[in-house]
Amino acid sequence: MVSSGKKYWLGFAFGVALLALFFLTTEWDLLLDALANANYWYLVPAVLLYQVSVFFRTLRWQSLLSNIRVISIFRLFPVVVIGYMANNLLPLRIGELVRSYYIGERENISKTSALATIVVERLLDALTLLVFIAVVAAFVPLMDLAEGFSKISNVPWPLLATIISVPFALGFIGLVLMASAPIKTAKILKPILRLLPTPAGSQLQSLVDLFLNGLESLKSPWSILMLFLLSLPIWIFEAALFFTIGYSFELQHLYTGFFGMAIAMVLITALSNLGSSIPAAPGGIGLFELITREALVLLPLADIDRSVASGYVTIVHAVLLIPMIGLGQLFLLLDNLSLGILGRGGQSFAKSYEDTSTNPLTTKRESGK
Repeated sequence: MVSSGKKYWLGFAFGVALLALFFLTTEWDLLLDALANANYWYLVPAVLLYQVSVFFRTLRWQSLLSNIRVISIFRLFPVVVIGYMANNLLPLRIGELVRSYYIGERENISKTSALATIVVERLLDALTLLVFIAVVAAFVPLMDLAEGFSKISNVPWPLLATIISVPFALGFIGLVLMASAPIKTAKILKPILRLLPTPAGSQLQSLVDLFLNGLESLKSPWSILMLFLLSLPIWIFEAALFFTIGYSFELQHLYTGFFGMAIAMVLITALSNLGSSIPAAPGGIGLFELITREALVLLPLADIDRSVASGYVTIVHAVLLIPMIGLGQLFLLLDNLSLGILGRGGQSFAKSYEDTSTNPLTTKRESGK
């Protein structure tokens, strides 16, 4: 098996390789021109729009956690920000483990149950973005875009569409079925767990129960509908960020009006986030840039130069990553913590789950260091 340290560097190397490919396929003089001529005042509202999106993420997570414990938005928001900061700085989406670990320690709840709610979040995000793509497809012919990505990836477009949609749909359906029949799910898994050595089997049975507890919000169709409705503003405000930064590069002049550009940015937001959801490099670096740029260039709503698209994508990703890193670091300082401590805590949680006997966060706070 590959050690966690090697996995870290493999994820990092994957991102660096893709980022190098991104820059190697860009004309540097035109890229620098695009960056030099951009109007960076638009970044201020773009950052604010993203914070509104994060607020709605916090609201949705509060709803998912409510069956475990009701936690105020003011206490949850820093945890969400720190989790996203960790995802932006650490590979393999370790930030999800960091967030589960941190909320478990901070609010004294099950980390495994909290992790289950985060898995639900990720699937809700993917399904919401797929709905966005389906809506856009009603207004815009996407065959050229699909065939363009097919040529780049050497994967037939029907298979490509299946890969980015079916796993999310099946995963969500599976969680809903597990949530609606937790006792039956536990009974099905029990004989399998009995095949394991006694301590491991018993521990995993306990973890299954805790994980199922984190899926309580999926028991009711009304709750599922409300979670989807809460997911809509998350991505609408993030799409508004993409739209606003488009004005920095005067992309509005290349589209046939406000509606055309808005439709394009909703689609670009959906494709870039779905495509870069693979847990590899920190913050999806490399993959995000390549997918977003090619989607902009291939979409038949505007004729955008690849170098201008590269400049636009570079700034969009910077606005998505840098403010969250800075705000997350501020929250860590206020809580007398560091990302290293939380990272070690998240990794120890992944290995020992609910065991907090040698908890780095607890040790840190008890020592007052």
